Amino acid sequence: MINEMKHATKADTKTALLEAAKQLVAERGYAGTSVRELAAVSGTNLAAVNYHFGSREKLLDRAILESFLEWTDSIVRANTQTVAADPDATPLEQMTAGARPLIDAFPQRRPMFVLFLEALLQAQRSPELRSQLAAHYAEQRRRVGEMVTAGTPGAEPTPRGLDVIASYLLATADGLLLQSLLDPEAIPSGEELAALYEGLAASARISVDE
Repeated sequence: MINEMKHATKADTKTALLEAAKQLVAERGYAGTSVRELAAVSGTNLAAVNYHFGSREKLLDRAILESFLEWTDSIVRANTQTVAADPDATPLEQMTAGARPLIDAFPQRRPMFVLFLEALLQAQRSPELRSQLAAHYAEQRRRVGEMVTAGTPGAEPTPRGLDVIASYLLATADGLLLQSLLDPEAIPSGEELAALYEGLAASARISVDE
């Protein structure tokens, strides 16, 4: 029982640190987030950061990557709800459902995305960080691939086919978010992107009927 309590406490501390890191790094940036602030916001002690993550930098890197995985999960949930409501929904109709939460989250995600871009540059000089980011994208593709598989019952895309589709969808999200850093008003709104997908879905249906 004592060991179980210790494990639970360690897990709670680690989770609290991650949540604090997500909050602080979005508000204050990478350089502006100190170990002291992480400990204060998470309700832990100064030694907890190094004990659980090895360093402040590794904790912040983990927080940034987990934040983007959570964003992916929100898009997956939107698509899953569409399939549950309409099992016959086409992939384009499912993308329509995901368009709104994708774009609507941009203002919240921009600060994290800037840090992610900085991490990408640092990764060119750090094999460890490069491996971490590669694993992150692999996990992103896996989650998006599961969404595609769930939304196309019976189609059974090949593993490589799923990777291609997932890479394309992630590239679309990353590209729009990148453009929004320079000119937020220039990118399509969630409604406009949804309308684009709806138009493509309608064209596809016409082509099939003909």
